[in-house]
Amino acid sequence: MLITIAILLIINFIAGIYLIHRHFRLRLELRQLIRATREIRTGNLNMRYRGVTSNRDLSDLGGELNRMVDYFQRTYERTRFLEEERKRMIANISHDLRTPLTALLGYLEALRCDGTLSAKERERFLGIASEKGSVLLDLLQDFFELARLESDESEPDLRRMDLAESVREALAGFYPQFVKAGITPTIEIPETPVYGMADASFLTRILNNLLSNALRYGSEGGEIGVKVRDEAGEVWIDIWDRGRGIPATDLPHIFERLYTGEASRNTALQGTGLGLTIAKNLVEKLGGRITAASSPNIKTVISFSVRQGQ
Repeated sequence: MLITIAILLIINFIAGIYLIHRHFRLRLELRQLIRATREIRTGNLNMRYRGVTSNRDLSDLGGELNRMVDYFQRTYERTRFLEEERKRMIANISHDLRTPLTALLGYLEALRCDGTLSAKERERFLGIASEKGSVLLDLLQDFFELARLESDESEPDLRRMDLAESVREALAGFYPQFVKAGITPTIEIPETPVYGMADASFLTRILNNLLSNALRYGSEGGEIGVKVRDEAGEVWIDIWDRGRGIPATDLPHIFERLYTGEASRNTALQGTGLGLTIAKNLVEKLGGRITAASSPNIKTVISFSVRQGQ
């Protein structure tokens, strides 16, 4: 009897020691969670819950908290990136608006105040002022279009289209610009129809933006080309030129808002910096891809794809 009581006392003692140990271990693990949470709350988003515990519930809680912190860190980094992009975009908008606006106001002031101007000079100044006004209008229209595209969640009206014919029509619309630049475009378009799934208005704007870009930045190379090709369930359209090209440092950024690169920020080549961004947005809405490759003064190619039409 005494032996049984002694055994029970020993068992109770061991159980009590175990429970006390578990209690203090649990308190220690909770304190670790609290310390890690405090670190995260004060801004250390690299902190994670890494305590080793045999408690399944605490382990699951730590894992869920780590996943939540991962989400917050990605959101924070994305927000910081967008804030930096917003600041850079505002700086570029200010630059792109100020340049033609300053010129416009300067020529208008000269027309208003300078009585020594000849009729020919006044006509030339009016022409330049009108040109700068058109640049401002194009820039503002691009801003509004990009804002509309990024806020519009509606789906494009995808239809089976002959992309070869669409490209021919776009090239015909640019005939006066090619003549003015002294360029006969190199055209590689199959004579038979090449069907793809696209929205007619989207496709027209993409082609116009890319052809305008090639003329603006590549006409000095004396050659601009367009190619339509089938590849692995997609129809690709390549628009290329042999102009000054895109430096390797600029190439990863050319589809970003208002990124025109330092080399292109001059009065002769000034664009809005939004044409490629709008083209990328439209291509992605069509479910396609857009890429760029450049060997300066050799060949620069902007390519985009749409799904093949069945």
